[in-house]
Amino acid sequence: MADLELLEKSKEMLLKLLEGSVQSNAPKEEFGILFSGGIDSALLALLCKRAGLKFSCFFGFMQGLGEPKDLAFAKKAADFLGVGLVLAPVPMEGLPKLIEETVSLIGSTNPVQVSVAMPLLAACRKAKDTGVKTVFSGMGADELFCGYAKFRNARDIAFESMRLVQLLPENDLKRDLAIASSLGLGLRTPYLNAEILKFALSLPKGLKLSGQRNKIILRELALSLGLPKELAERKKVAAQYGSNFDKGIGRLAKKAKAGGKRIFLDGFAKRPGIAALFSGGKDSCLALWMMQQKGFSVECLVSIIPKNPDSFMYHKPSLEILKMQSEALGIPLVVERTAGEKEKELAALKKALALAKKRFKITGVCSGALYSTYQRDRIQKLCEGLGLELFSPLWHMDQVAELKMLVDSGFVFIISKVAGLNKDWLGRRIGRKEIAELEELSRKKGIHAAGEGGEFESMVLDAPNFRQRIAILSMKKNIQSELNGGIEIEGAELESK
Repeated sequence: MADLELLEKSKEMLLKLLEGSVQSNAPKEEFGILFSGGIDSALLALLCKRAGLKFSCFFGFMQGLGEPKDLAFAKKAADFLGVGLVLAPVPMEGLPKLIEETVSLIGSTNPVQVSVAMPLLAACRKAKDTGVKTVFSGMGADELFCGYAKFRNARDIAFESMRLVQLLPENDLKRDLAIASSLGLGLRTPYLNAEILKFALSLPKGLKLSGQRNKIILRELALSLGLPKELAERKKVAAQYGSNFDKGIGRLAKKAKAGGKRIFLDGFAKRPGIAALFSGGKDSCLALWMMQQKGFSVECLVSIIPKNPDSFMYHKPSLEILKMQSEALGIPLVVERTAGEKEKELAALKKALALAKKRFKITGVCSGALYSTYQRDRIQKLCEGLGLELFSPLWHMDQVAELKMLVDSGFVFIISKVAGLNKDWLGRRIGRKEIAELEELSRKKGIHAAGEGGEFESMVLDAPNFRQRIAILSMKKNIQSELNGGIEIEGAELESK
């Protein structure tokens, strides 16, 4: 039989098998296709479109690291097919949480496994949010039709295909099923059909692999069905690279100075749940965010509200603002009140942390202490008595550097109280201009640039880990003297970002 005739007959048989598998796997209701714009998912979408099935395509990717390689192709393929493409972007600030969830679900900190699983998790979550209950995956096409570079050096490609297919249940399939099932989704793999497997193993090498061209019969079938050559002949880009998740993990690992992606990811395997000592000011909000960036799960906020406005341990926050910040963060709030008398005020904190340990199973506490040895030593002693580890990520950080980190990272905060700083600062939002002014005041008058000497207190209205921002509708200034006063929030609300 001539090569061309064999190709045509093989394409005809493969089309029949794939159409049958797509129909048998398709649910009655609308479903989703995990989509990258590569040949495997594009051909599945094309076959579903020809069959008149109702579906949408879903693509998960890292946002903010340049356009992912797969995104342009996913858009082109969806536009050509005339099907809906639902994007599931993950911002950098959301990456630590996604890593934590992924590591927990797949039970692995292998950088490849994690970075392949994350676009799947993001896409599946978006699919669930749109009401989809079943998703199609292109899994199996690479194993059956020589999609991997290792096939070029294989002595027997049929044997290698069978070996890789047999590994799927304990590797890729187990990983993807764990993710889909955690969201209540059904995962269907049309390529992993017994008849298609048998057919693929029977094909001669020339219909699957020749030189640098692989998955030849799939590409030829797609071309004959009208898929543009740009899409049908596109070279494989591994999911972790095409979605930018590998780049995102690398960026976080470098920032954390972890010594590599694997070491960085190992830190997510059994990260303890912690509580954040929380006043709603810049220091406690930054410390909380930094611990999340390191992969810790902040299970609750612990806030102590003193009656005494001049408490040695705590600044006096607004309970209503604390509740809004708690909602914006999506983290429950534990509140305890105290008279604010020196030394006795620690009893309230001990009570609150004991409650947090019992209710949220925390093993540690993070504090926003910068230089206050008085505060840090007492918290340390209290934590030791409760069997909790104390984390102080801001300890001895340069105060101007802290302010710049806050502003550059997207924290929005205002001066809520002054006790040494001029009353004109009340209610001012701190930006680069204000930081320069505070730095100058520090040089000339010796004030602490970040208010560590009690010169001012702050209130955070937005942060990278806030789901919503706080909008102040009205406030008034209560001024006692030129260098002493505070603001009182009369109206505020949460608004979408």
